[in-house]
Amino acid sequence: MKFPESPRVRYIRNPLAEVICQLRFPKILRIEKEAPVDFQEAVRADYPIFSTGQSIEFSLSNPQPNSPPVLFGQGSSYEFANKTGEWKLVLASDFIALSTFKYESWEDFKKRLLIAIELLAKYYKPSYFTRIGLRYQDVIMRSELNLVGRPWRELLKPPILGIFATDDLLENDLPQAFSHFVCHLGYADAMVSAKYGLAIKNATNELGYFIDADFHTEKIVETDDVSAYLDQFNREARNFFQWCITPSLHQALGPESIE
Repeated sequence: MKFPESPRVRYIRNPLAEVICQLRFPKILRIEKEAPVDFQEAVRADYPIFSTGQSIEFSLSNPQPNSPPVLFGQGSSYEFANKTGEWKLVLASDFIALSTFKYESWEDFKKRLLIAIELLAKYYKPSYFTRIGLRYQDVIMRSELNLVGRPWRELLKPPILGIFATDDLLENDLPQAFSHFVCHLGYADAMVSAKYGLAIKNATNELGYFIDADFHTEKIVETDDVSAYLDQFNREARNFFQWCITPSLHQALGPESIE
């Protein structure tokens, strides 16, 4: 583990805004050229709402200063959502992804994801996966935690504070703040790409603190090995988040132990 091991907990006041897992594979033209009729039938009970769109992805950075991000993938995509829209499964010619705004447990998320991967293997037989990414996006709103007036430096640890680590500038004078780093995890070419800073979550224009951590590897991964990678990334994500926050914020979130 790159970050200190932390106890597994479930937060009563969960700050998670969205959890996303994407698995990329060598392009399969049949997915793009033919409607995924059999795949839809297999997932329709859980994801009855169907739509199509264009999948467009960008690289995280550009080697040229002040240049736009580099487009590295685009094509048709098929989206399957549950009745409330809180869970979405996306199938494209070179990736499959699962996302949710209603994350409750790793076991539930992983079960749904593995079912989708099994169906992908059954109907399209990807040779292997070229990238696996598990991404957690948290938004911390002080008003939801009875922490109004508490400065960010009392709630977040120095490595994740950015400009808020200083006493020289008033928080009210900083309407925008955003930082980013990439860190090797020390195994299987895995890395975490972390972005953090101020974000608006609700209609009140209240500024919250956004922590976006994408754990990923671009090493070739066989289908049978996907589950182990996901478990490792989930554990890293738990450790990373608790590495970011102070004991005060940890307690304000209402941790409940999970065996």
